[in-house]
Amino acid sequence: MRFAIGGFLFVVKDCLNADEDVNGSFGFMDLWRWMPSIDLIIINIVFEYLYTIKKLLLMFGLFNKKDPNRCPVTEENRIWIETSFNFLLNTFDKQKIKEREILIPHHSHFPIRYNGSDQTAIDTLAIVAKQMEVNPDDIHLDFYSEGPSEISTGASLGAGRVFLNSTKDDKRSAGLYLGKQEDGKYHILLERGKILEPENMVATLAHEIAHIKLLGEGNLTDNDEKLTDLTTIIFGLGVFSANSAFQSYSGFDFTGWQKLGYLTQMEWGYGLALLAYIRKEKSPDWIKHLTLNVKSDFKLGMSFIENNEALINL
Repeated sequence: MRFAIGGFLFVVKDCLNADEDVNGSFGFMDLWRWMPSIDLIIINIVFEYLYTIKKLLLMFGLFNKKDPNRCPVTEENRIWIETSFNFLLNTFDKQKIKEREILIPHHSHFPIRYNGSDQTAIDTLAIVAKQMEVNPDDIHLDFYSEGPSEISTGASLGAGRVFLNSTKDDKRSAGLYLGKQEDGKYHILLERGKILEPENMVATLAHEIAHIKLLGEGNLTDNDEKLTDLTTIIFGLGVFSANSAFQSYSGFDFTGWQKLGYLTQMEWGYGLALLAYIRKEKSPDWIKHLTLNVKSDFKLGMSFIENNEALINL
């Protein structure tokens, strides 16, 4: 079986981390940048063997069971996320955060016919802005275009091209926040390709409006992109942001992946677990809409919080 390059990296992390019986995050999503010249077929075979071995180990009970004291993020990151959450809770009304509806990718929350038109972006912006308690009339939305990076694998048919988006040193973006301009409105730019990806568009708009909540409303002096990502969680848009953190795609002669945002999937999972914790939700319905990887880290985070509540600084 041939895996797309982005797809099999995504699946491997899922295979080794998403199972109920398996614990730990191996950071395979960063592996690509270390071996761009290795033949894709060889890589695919290696990871298929890893997947088979993992299943055999599970069958015979040789894999370690889930450790309730294992957090999906490092101790340093855990403390940073909790400290940031405290800042957000104190800044944006903790009671509202507890009661706010969590939006999910469903027509009931986004009653829009997504046909690729600019109007769909404008309508989506209005929903996201209201969810984040910003008047849509105070925002001016414009568009720009950027293409994906592309490399050739040398293959004649199938997997002939690999597209890479948002790598470590990639300066391209899905959206831009330009601040308040002379017309008195906050100006936001959306990369036009996101109009064709509704869930990613929601995540991008939520991030840019989070800049308004932090910088535009004077709640933060210096820009902090990771804190801006976390802000989307407390405004009920974390499902979109977390699911957009890493995605793969493929076609007849191309494969690729894209990463949106500044948090890792593990950080999104723990951030969402903290949200559920302060809302006293043990198994909220909205987790059904998370990707397998994020849901795995969410559950690991919930288990850690439940078994180490004295450590949680909220």
